[in-house]
Amino acid sequence: MKRFFLVASLALTCLVLAQPGCKSAPRGMHQGEMVPDFVLPMLDGKVQKLSNYRGKVVLVNLWATWCPPCIEELPLLGRLQQEFGPRGLVVLGLAADDDPEAVRTFVKQNPVKFDVFLDVGGEVGTRYGITGYPETFVVDREGRFQEKYIGPLPSDAGRPADELSRRLTALLGG
Repeated sequence: MKRFFLVASLALTCLVLAQPGCKSAPRGMHQGEMVPDFVLPMLDGKVQKLSNYRGKVVLVNLWATWCPPCIEELPLLGRLQQEFGPRGLVVLGLAADDDPEAVRTFVKQNPVKFDVFLDVGGEVGTRYGITGYPETFVVDREGRFQEKYIGPLPSDAGRPADELSRRLTALLGG
């Protein structure tokens, strides 16, 4: 009986953590710790590093063109870039598709308002310990991990949820 409750408890914990908007720290990464750097090509072929964005608050969103919740979240990410970008926010979308051409085609047909990187095979997601797509990491101006959202970002009728807006405002300096 005890074993049943232990298994049930673990299953419930996994279920709760997989809920949209659920926040947690990635495995092995703690709030305030430097986020592992990555170097990836953008859609236009230019190569960028995460550390090139120091001085900005960065939302690193891991997504894929085959992921319906990811696709639904793209307009919200664009709104966040538009609303908070002038204050120092940068949204980076890391597409984990195995076929870069599929990502290019998707973005041509569904323009996004933030930078898209090609994370072929999801290597960054693996290094960051994601559990699925989408997941978003919030990185402060110094390159330190602040929080992780499992599933789509919290929103309210297509707008950022108040909690998310307050958190970004605080990280951006009010």
